[in-house]
Order: sequence, then structure tokens, then C-alpha cells
Amino acid sequence: MDSIFKDVLDACRGLAAYGMGTGIGGQISIRVPGEELMVSHAFDKTFEEMHEADIFAVDFQGNPVGTNKPVSIGIEFHHGIYRQRPDVHAIVHSHGFWATSQAALARPLRIFANVTTPFFGKTCISPNDDFASIGPALGTDDIAIIIPWHGVITIGNSIAEAVAYHTTFDYGARQDLTLPAGTPTMPEDQISEIATMVNGTGYYKHTWDLVRRTGQECYNGTRVFPRLIP
Repeated sequence: MDSIFKDVLDACRGLAAYGMGTGIGGQISIRVPGEELMVSHAFDKTFEEMHEADIFAVDFQGNPVGTNKPVSIGIEFHHGIYRQRPDVHAIVHSHGFWATSQAALARPLRIFANVTTPFFGKTCISPNDDFASIGPALGTDDIAIIIPWHGVITIGNSIAEAVAYHTTFDYGARQDLTLPAGTPTMPEDQISEIATMVNGTGYYKHTWDLVRRTGQECYNGTRVFPRLIP
């Protein structure tokens, strides 16, 4: 269980280093195997400010366990997803600029790069951020959920996947929002083949390792200072 607490903290700091944790809001959670529990974090701090004491267990009713620290009311959709999708073991939702801006388009990413191909056909649109909305929209193999005018949720069978999907979605959102409307997207007959290739390279595990060490490098002992990302 200690490793789960550390992974949540590393995820908070890593996403903060990537500029996705500058404001209050968003949640990261990891399912505790075999129990109706997850490990998440306090609501009253940014990802940049998280410390060990801000990471704690939350039951599937959304109540913090063993602490008086506040938990986000938005945590409700986490346990809903865990109950509906037993294959999901980690969930990431941030209010990063690019992903949140992409959500305003209320549509999946246009595919311009090999690393974003796994999102094709595996991204759903939910009309709201409560599980009553997300549950019916969420497919059996979806890895991303777009909430229009709110943000993006990524889910995975590990924290490595959920975090790596999140930073990769953010990368794809920057492409989608900055490339001209007429820019050719990847042909659909190539997407499936390339997605299989990307998933087989260990890209997402290596991306999680990168995000984690970047968070450690940007943490000064008190808080994370985001790095400049081109």
C-alpha cells in the first residue's frame, strides 16, 4: 500500500512539472487491489503543492479514511468507473490548459502523430462530470473521457498508463488546437496498425518513468516548479 501512496504523490508532482497542476482541482487515484478503496489526495492544494501528508485512502462512498483533509466532491466518478470497469486501476483528471481547451471542442482528438493513435475510437464524450453521465458514455475499452467545457479524464490498468495517456493526450490537444483546420490527419487505415505498434513498444511505461523523474527534478523540497515545455 505504501507504494500506491508514493505513486499518487509522484503522479501529482509529475503532472505539475508538465504544467497540469497550477490551480485547485482535478484528481488522481489508484485502486487498492481487492478492496473498495482508492488512494487519492487532498482537494485544497494544487498538484504542485502536494506532500506525503496530503495523500490518503478514500472509500467508494467518497469519504476520506483516517484524515480530516478535504477530498474533491468530483471523486464520485472515480469509484463509479472502478465499479463499472474492473480492468481500470488508475484514473487521472486534470485542468491542464491544452486538454481543457480541447474539451471545449466536444470531440475526440484529430490524429496527427503515432503516439496519439491509441485514442482513436477509444475516447468517449460525457455531457457532465458526474458518473450518472460518464457511466453510460464509457465504452468497455475506452481510455479517455472528454467532458465538454470542463476537461479530460484518462484511465488505465496502472498509474503508468493513466498518467502517460494524460500527458500524451495533452500533446495531442496542442497539435489539434494549433494546426490549421485543413491539416491532413493520419489515414484511418494506418491508425490501428500504428496504435498496435505504439502499445507494444513500452512507450507508455517509459513516458510514466519520464513524468515521474521530471516531477522529482522540478521539486525543490517545498513545491514543484513547472518546466517550460515547447
